[in-house]
Amino acid sequence: MKNWNVHHRVLAAALLAGTVSAGAAPAPWFWWESKLDGQRVCAQFMPEQGWRKAEGPFRNAQCQPVRGALQPR
Repeated sequence: MKNWNVHHRVLAAALLAGTVSAGAAPAPWFWWESKLDGQRVCAQFMPEQGWRKAEGPFRNAQCQPVRGALQPR
């Protein structure tokens, strides 16, 4: 009976963790610009040192406004 109780606790913890992570939103996308040569790349996180955020956030990997959605000014 003792093992049965432990298994239910583990299952309950796993289900709770799954419901919490399921509500998380995806990371936004940004245009990053190189401080060295001005090259731009669309990514969710800074590619490496020497880059700055140029535009964003966006909700897609093309760093384009979503059609039909109002963009903040």
